[in-house]
Amino acid sequence: MGWLSDKSGTYHILTAASTAVFYFLPVLLAVTSAEKFKVNKYVAAAIMGALIMPEFTQIMGSHGNGVITHFFGIPIVTMAYTSTVIPAILAIWCLSYVEHSLKKYIPESLQLLFVPLLSLFIMVPLTAGAFGPFGVYLGEWLSDGINFLMNSNGWLAGAIVGGAWNLFVIFGLQWAVNPVIIQNISKSGYDFIVPLTAAANFGMAGATLGTFFRTKDKKMKAYTISALLSIFFAGITEPAIYGVGIKYKKPLIGAVIGGAVGGAFIGGLHVKAFAFVFGGLTTLPAFVGSTFVSYVIGLIICFAVALFVTLIIGIDEAASSKVQTDQVGNTKQISNDTVLQPLDGYVADIAEASDPAFASGSMGQGMVISPTAGKVYAPFDGTVSMLFETKHALGITSNNGTELLIHIGIDTVKLNGEYFLAKVRQGDIVKAGQLLIQFDLEALKKAGYDMSTFVIVTNSNEYHDVNLITADTGDHGREVLQTII
Repeated sequence: MGWLSDKSGTYHILTAASTAVFYFLPVLLAVTSAEKFKVNKYVAAAIMGALIMPEFTQIMGSHGNGVITHFFGIPIVTMAYTSTVIPAILAIWCLSYVEHSLKKYIPESLQLLFVPLLSLFIMVPLTAGAFGPFGVYLGEWLSDGINFLMNSNGWLAGAIVGGAWNLFVIFGLQWAVNPVIIQNISKSGYDFIVPLTAAANFGMAGATLGTFFRTKDKKMKAYTISALLSIFFAGITEPAIYGVGIKYKKPLIGAVIGGAVGGAFIGGLHVKAFAFVFGGLTTLPAFVGSTFVSYVIGLIICFAVALFVTLIIGIDEAASSKVQTDQVGNTKQISNDTVLQPLDGYVADIAEASDPAFASGSMGQGMVISPTAGKVYAPFDGTVSMLFETKHALGITSNNGTELLIHIGIDTVKLNGEYFLAKVRQGDIVKAGQLLIQFDLEALKKAGYDMSTFVIVTNSNEYHDVNLITADTGDHGREVLQTII
């Protein structure tokens, strides 16, 4: 608009503020990856920081990527790592093994000095020579491939991504695509995928509003409004997907159809996003440009189609709230139930959980227990409906219809069953108080795991209320939860 000269100090300061995150993205990713892989985050930041130091980038001179240098005679291909994604993740994943090995062989009294020193000595040249170039090229290939598909047939690509994105969210697959989105914005200044994820969001919003009109349950009406506002103001769809879509099934169909139809329109007109955001009303400025009007029209299409489809096909509310089918196909009537404390420890409301996925209540109501012993007992008479291969979690269904998930610890799935021993198998019929799983509590704590154990009524929406009876320290076997139809 001519309000600000691109030669002014103000312009340069604002530009620095807006691009700093992308320039230092490898360092920020190194820190968050270090938290995930449980390694020293300061060493992780130093590794990726070394690769964007002027001392390193000056090796390339004016030639750019591909200049060969040497590290103790070993050839190193130099690359520009600012704004890259994959190299940092690969490097810190490798660091987790290096650091673990060093701590295993270096005496504890010497670890403070030699673990960071040797980690840097090993990982900086290794990242520069192997993970870095591979990650840069892999990121470029992924980005180019998706952009090629969008440019070749945006209508088809839009329908596929817009329709499938909510299904990606269910399985957590959306996180695999996000680095490509960030790479596109870093490299080109815009991205074609973000508008399609917004299409899926507004498809889910339309299906959620359709559920509001079709449900007769006052509690569900309130829930759908909360889930709808979560999408509009934060671009967060999990409460709607899990609490509405998966619960009633048919709204998820409406969301997929709405997302596919609107996504095809958005993709076909090559709508662009200029920032990495979650699609909602508050993030509309991220799409302002020559395709903004097409974007808004596309969102209206997604919302309207999903709403219309959900209103037409309904939600099967009666079937969902009165009966359920167990693992062997038997239909059971749901009734009031009492859940016994499944393991010794301190009981608290699920809202106090340190894991936001559970604390939000989107997976169901229940409690969190800080265990004082490594044994899990059956909280009622019922059937083991699901047993994870990693033995860190199981699902159990009571004879009265309560579906309970017991999830031991945070991120313990990474252990692939180490320290866990299952005493039952999927499909087993169990009695209240029967031992289900044993785990080495002290070894898990020593390994750095938060052992908060989540006890969730996964079919909470089929009940009028799920009440926590007591919240204090106690032994297994006492009454702690009530489900009320």
